[in-house]
Amino acid sequence: MDCTGKIKDIVEAEMQTTVQSVSAIGNGATATAYQVEISAPPQKVVVKVGKYIDLLVKEKKSLDFLASRVHYKVPKTYFVTQDGDLAFLAMEHIEGLSGANRKILFLRDKKHLSDNVIDCLLDMQSVHNDKFGAFENPQYDTWQAYYRDFFQDIFQFTKEEHKRGRIPRVAMDAMHLIDRNFDEVFKEVHGAACISHGDFWLANMLIDPQKCEVAGVIDPNNVAWVEPEFEIFAITVGYGKTLRLYRNYKKRAQISKYCDLKIELYALCNELLWYKQLGFAPINYIKYRAKRLKRQMKKYKLLG
Repeated sequence: MDCTGKIKDIVEAEMQTTVQSVSAIGNGATATAYQVEISAPPQKVVVKVGKYIDLLVKEKKSLDFLASRVHYKVPKTYFVTQDGDLAFLAMEHIEGLSGANRKILFLRDKKHLSDNVIDCLLDMQSVHNDKFGAFENPQYDTWQAYYRDFFQDIFQFTKEEHKRGRIPRVAMDAMHLIDRNFDEVFKEVHGAACISHGDFWLANMLIDPQKCEVAGVIDPNNVAWVEPEFEIFAITVGYGKTLRLYRNYKKRAQISKYCDLKIELYALCNELLWYKQLGFAPINYIKYRAKRLKRQMKKYKLLG
């Protein structure tokens, strides 16, 4: 899909500037990102283009919300608009190496980078609220109440998709285990809610290769007020494994009895949520997380 002409026209109209070049810089599950060079400050912007207008509108709101609450850098947003069946979200260009780039493996001080990523995670965990739930309108007094409603919605979706032959038995079994053991798994969750980015894995970070630090964090998803261990699963994937982010986190923060189990639970439910929202998902990855969750349940003898 070549939409460079549309991007040029929209950016010039919205930002009252002249576009000098447009080039694709990355593809995601729901949108394609373009780098747009313009004749006036800020000289470069990033424009995400996709067919999911609601997701891009929500992304702009999420970035604006996070920007005023966390200390790590998120892109400033400029506008979101729609043209035909495509939506366009323009935001600040942040220089940095993608956390999905293999060059991460060869940075001179990976330990410092690991520490800095955990700094960002702990920063989010220090931003509190007295209610749990979606970032704009949290309404739940406890995490258990919020996540029970969330889980039941995903559980019902999984049942329906399993009946249609689209969700494997192992995932269905894992969801039944969560349902049976929900109260036990979450009994230790207490305290105030904290903010979450929603997709805080290394691939959504831009890295300063000289400082070996996070230059910016992009692509928030389902930003919410959550329990502190909710987002830890995101640092266990991609090059987060290489940087030993979870091991580092456990050295710096006190974890609950079922933290290892909840990582698998949250990862599986998050993947099923994507499936529900988008209509597709990596089934092999769902199987992988479901098997890991079942092993954790067996480890703690939660198989009833």
